[in-house]
Amino acid sequence: MTFFIIAFFISAVIFLILTARVRPAYTSALAFLIFLVSFFPFIWGVAISFFNFFPPTMNFAGLKNFSVVIADPGLALSVKITAIWALLVVILQLIVSYTLALTLLSLKRFSKIFYMIILIPWAIPTYISVISWTALVEGYGGDSILSRLLGMNFDLSSNIPAAFLWTAFIGAWLGVPLMTLVIVSAMQTVTPQLKALAKLDGMDPIENALNLYIPYTFPVVFPYIFITFLRSFKEFTTIFLMTNGGPAITSGFGTRSIVGATTLLGVFVYNKFTSLRNYGLIGAYSAVVGLIMIALVLIGWNYRTPRRKNRIIAYTLGVHALFDLFGIGDPLVFAIIPMVFYTASLMLYLRRSMAFKKVFGIGAAVDGIYMFTGMMLHGIDAVSLSSVISMIAAMTLIFKGKIHISMFKVPDLSWKIVKIFLISLWCVIVILPIWNVIVMGLSKENVVPIKNPLPHGFTLSNFADLFQNYGLMSAIKNSLIISSFAVFISFITIFPATWAAAVSRKAVRLGNAIVFASFFVGMHTLIPLVMTFRFFNLANTLEGVSIASVSHSAVIAYFLLYPFLAHLPKNLDEAAKIDGASGLIRMICIYLPLALPSLAAVGVFVFIDAWNSFILPLVLLNSQRLYPVSMMLYNLIGQYGTSYSHWNIFGAGAILNVIIIGVVFYTVRKHIMSGVIAKGGTGD
Repeated sequence: MTFFIIAFFISAVIFLILTARVRPAYTSALAFLIFLVSFFPFIWGVAISFFNFFPPTMNFAGLKNFSVVIADPGLALSVKITAIWALLVVILQLIVSYTLALTLLSLKRFSKIFYMIILIPWAIPTYISVISWTALVEGYGGDSILSRLLGMNFDLSSNIPAAFLWTAFIGAWLGVPLMTLVIVSAMQTVTPQLKALAKLDGMDPIENALNLYIPYTFPVVFPYIFITFLRSFKEFTTIFLMTNGGPAITSGFGTRSIVGATTLLGVFVYNKFTSLRNYGLIGAYSAVVGLIMIALVLIGWNYRTPRRKNRIIAYTLGVHALFDLFGIGDPLVFAIIPMVFYTASLMLYLRRSMAFKKVFGIGAAVDGIYMFTGMMLHGIDAVSLSSVISMIAAMTLIFKGKIHISMFKVPDLSWKIVKIFLISLWCVIVILPIWNVIVMGLSKENVVPIKNPLPHGFTLSNFADLFQNYGLMSAIKNSLIISSFAVFISFITIFPATWAAAVSRKAVRLGNAIVFASFFVGMHTLIPLVMTFRFFNLANTLEGVSIASVSHSAVIAYFLLYPFLAHLPKNLDEAAKIDGASGLIRMICIYLPLALPSLAAVGVFVFIDAWNSFILPLVLLNSQRLYPVSMMLYNLIGQYGTSYSHWNIFGAGAILNVIIIGVVFYTVRKHIMSGVIAKGGTGD
C-alpha cells in the first residue's frame, strides 16, 4: 500500500506539472482524471512488474517477470496476428470508404438518406451489432443464412480463414461510417476549377477518382488511416464477442500461452488477467504491450505534421530495430537489408534530395515482398510488425496517385448501374444485422438463422420477459446512473480545461496529452486500471465505470468544445477583464451561456458513449446487480457456442436499447446540430 501511494503521488505531481501548470485551477481536474485512468495504470503496471505480487504479498523479482514475458512465444505470435489483422481492416475500410465516398459525391437525389444509412453502423452499440453479425455468420455450427447464400460453412470455432476474415470484415464495417465522412469532407476541398479541368479533359468516373479525388485527398486522409490502424491494433470487443481469440492454431500452443487465429493483443492481455495470479507478471505483460503501443503512437504522432518526414523515417528505423530485436519484426539477418535503404532515405532527406522517397519505397517493397513470401511458405509466423509499419509509412511518403487510364471508357449508363448496385449492396449490408435483431426480438421461437424475412412465431412477450425475468429495469437504472454521472463529471472537468486552452495557448498542452492518451489506451492499460481502482475502492462500482468512461470520451468532447470557445470574440473577454471580472466569473457568466449548445452536444455524446460502454463494465464490475444494459444483454448470449443463448430475449433487449438511445438523441437533436455546426461568436 505504501509503495502504491508513493508511486501515485510522485507520478501525479510530475504529470500535473507537465500538463496543467498553466491555469491549474481549471486544467488540474481533467489532467488528474486523464492521469488516473490513462497514464497511471501503465506506470503502475511497470512498477509492479519488478515484483512477484500476490496481494497483499509483494517480493522483489528484478527482471524475472520481463524475461518470462519476452521469452513467451505466444506474445510474439499475438503481435503478428494483430498486425496483419489491423492491416487487413485498414485496407478493407479504405477500399469501401473511398468507393462509398466517390459514389455519394456523384449522387444528386436521396443523398441525405444514404448518408444516414451509412452512419447506422456507428450509431448502433458494438455489442449489439457484433453479436447480430455473429448470428448471421455462424448460425448453428456454421449453418447460417450467409453460409447458405455463399455455399460454404462458417463455423467460427474451427474454420480459421472464416474466423479471421469475418472478424476483419466486421471490424472494418464498424469503422466505415467515420472514415467515409472524413473522405467526403476531404473531397469537398477539391476546387471547382480542378473539377472543371477534369470535365474538359473528358475524364470518366474512374479516371476522376484516380487522377483527381484520391491524389488530392489521400494526404489529408492518411493521418486518420494511421489512427484507424492504431485503433484496430487495440481491438478487443469484436474479437471477444465473435471468437474469443479462436479458433486454435497449431503454432499457438505453448507452455506459457495458448494463442488462436484471432487472439489479438487485447484478448491476449485479458486472458492473462483472468488466468494469472501474479499481478507482477500481469504488469510485465501490460508494460511490454504498452511499449509496443508507444512505439506505434510516436510514428502516428508525427503523421500530424506532414513536413516532418524525417521523423517518420527515423521512427520507422527505430521501430524496425526494436521489433526485429524482440522477434516481432524481420529476422535479424534480413532486417539489415531494408534498414540500409531506410538509413539512406533519411540521409537523402537531410540533404534535401527528393530521391529519398524512391529509396524508402524500395526498402518498403523489399520488406513487404519478403514478408508476404514468408507468409505463403510459413503462414502467420512470418508476419513482421516492422514490415507492416514500413509499408504504411511508404504509402504516405511516396504516394502520388496519378494513374492515367485511357484503354477504355466507362459509359454514363454503366456508371449509373454500378453506382446503384454499390449503394444498394451497402444498404443491404448495413440493414441486414439490424433486421436480424428485429426478427429475433419479435420471434416466439429462440432461433438464430433467418430462414425467412419474418419472425418465427410473432410475439411481443419477449419485451415483458425482459422486465419480469431478466432484470432489465435494474440494468436501465444502472446505465442511467453511469451515464448521468459521466455527463456531470465531464461538465466540471472538460469545460473548464477547454476554456483555459481557448484563452491561453500554453494550456493546450493538456489537449495534446488527451490525444496521446486516446491513441495509447487499450486493454494493456485497462487491466492495471482495475488494480488501481481497487486501491481507491472504485472497482466494482458504478462511479468507477463513469470516471473511466469520461476519460475515454474526453478527446472527442474536448475537441467538440475547443473550436467553439477558441473562436468566440476576444473583445468579450477583454471587456470583462477591464471591468475587473476574474477568470472564474468570465468563464461562468460569459463563456458558459454561449457554449450551452456545444455543451449539449458534448453531454449527449458522453451520455451515449457511457451508456453503450461494454469493455469498462466487463473489466471493472464483478457483481451482477451492478450490470448495465450492455452487460445484461451480453449475459443473455454468453460466450458464443459455449452456453445456452436467449436470442429472442437478446433481440428484444437490443431493440429497446436502440429505442432509448434514439429517444435521447431525438430529444436534444436541435441542440446537437447547433452545437456541432457552431463556428463561434454570438450569432447575428
